[in-house]
Parts: sequence; structure tokens; C-alpha cells
Amino acid sequence: MRALLASGALVGMVLSPSPIIAAPLDGSTPILCAVNAVMDCEAGSCERSSAEEAEVPPFIRIDLQRRLLSSVDGARTSPIGHTERSSGRLMLQGTQNERVWGAVINEQTGSMWATIGEDDGAIVISGACIAP
Repeated sequence: MRALLASGALVGMVLSPSPIIAAPLDGSTPILCAVNAVMDCEAGSCERSSAEEAEVPPFIRIDLQRRLLSSVDGARTSPIGHTERSSGRLMLQGTQNERVWGAVINEQTGSMWATIGEDDGAIVISGACIAP
């Protein structure tokens, strides 16, 4: 009976949830972000959109070592022109195809806000990031 109880306790300890140490969101390892919401703004008004309608990838990889944003399949990329860390935030900026973009990632929560600006409007994106 004791052997059965000891085995049960061991199995319980192995299967019980334990704290997971996540990689930091400081850019030292690649980051994966999921787009949660998209707002498309033109001529002074904004309306809710989808990643597909706004032609934004639903998942974005950030690789600071290579200074590159990319879609998960690698078909779309954008160079990262500037990075900065301040007060627990990772900030990124870049330009491509007559557009400017910027993103801020909270290193503690993984929340992400980004904008893509053009001469006739902007796209505002919220998302969540992890360092897998």
C-alpha cells in the first residue's frame, strides 16, 4: 500500500503544474507576436479591420540579431532600422515601401502595440508576444 501511495505521489508531482521560466522579451532571443486587433484609419476616421483585410500577417517574427521582421512563412520581411529598450519596453522602428512602422512590446506582459503609417492613412495593431 505504501508503494502505491508513494508512486501516486510521485506521479502527482510530475504531472502537477510547475512554474515555467519563459525566455525574456528583451530581443536577446527571437520573438513571436500574434495580431489580436487591427484598426484601419483614413481621412480622420478609423474602423475595425482584420489582419487579412489590412494585409498584415496574423503572426510576426522579430529577430533582433538579424534586424528583421518577417511573416511566419518568411514570405514577407521588413528590416528593423532602430531598436531601443527603456523602462521595460522594447521599441522597434523601420521603413519600407514608402511606409514607416513602429512597435512597442512590454517586456513583462508581452503586450504589443504597433503602427504602420502611409501618406493617406495608418494601421494600428494590438497583439501579444512570446519568446518561444
